[in-house]
Amino acid sequence: MSVFPKRFEGRRAIVTGASRGIGRAAAIRLAAEGARVGLVARGRPGLEEVAAVIRGAGGDCRVLPADCSVEGEVQAAFDDAARGWGGLDVVVANAGIELADEDAPVDRLALESWQRLLSVNLTGQFLTCKHGARHLLETGGGAIVCLGSNCGSLGMALGEPGYSASKGGIFAMMRVMAADYAPRGIRVNMVIPGFIDTPMNAYAFADPATAKRWSDPIPLKRPGTAEECAAAILWLASDEASYCVGAALVVDGGQSAI
Repeated sequence: MSVFPKRFEGRRAIVTGASRGIGRAAAIRLAAEGARVGLVARGRPGLEEVAAVIRGAGGDCRVLPADCSVEGEVQAAFDDAARGWGGLDVVVANAGIELADEDAPVDRLALESWQRLLSVNLTGQFLTCKHGARHLLETGGGAIVCLGSNCGSLGMALGEPGYSASKGGIFAMMRVMAADYAPRGIRVNMVIPGFIDTPMNAYAFADPATAKRWSDPIPLKRPGTAEECAAAILWLASDEASYCVGAALVVDGGQSAI
């Protein structure tokens, strides 16, 4: 972890969905660059594993189990971290789900599945940003990075309108938040991953033919990694991106460029 510059030395961050995939990679990288990191996800065991990695490398973190679709749990997690560290500086709103076996064209999509996708993906990010912004304002400013998807910005996930709508909502919310909070010292931006090798896409990688079919249209001819997405998240959260407000940084190997 010491090979990275300490861009976040002394800063306090929270990452939701921190137990796996992009959130895990972002949390570990933030700690490597000097941040104290609040780890938020529903399951404590996964968070403890990430915490062990961070602490084993000399980093500082707090394990904060919470369901991001439940406001009381989100508020408690953010209040815990801010109280323990005297404030917050960085919020990474990453938690999300994809119900590949339930999402379907709208004439066949169950209301329960639609509501679950929006509850976790869109409402969860709203609650993360709500309570994150509250603490950032008290601190005097900071950075929020939301996680979206090409599915929400391009409508490319045929047969998954629920997931796509939830991610499209995040994009719209981020743009408005960016304008609302920039004058108050909070920069809000977004990372838009493409086809990334994470547990969320495990069903695709379980079938080599499917993984190849999804990779072939990408100009780089391969899926991305969680670490590549984490690098983009950290850049937007850092002072290096001090003039970036309302930006949507696409990390998709060129897929959306063609």
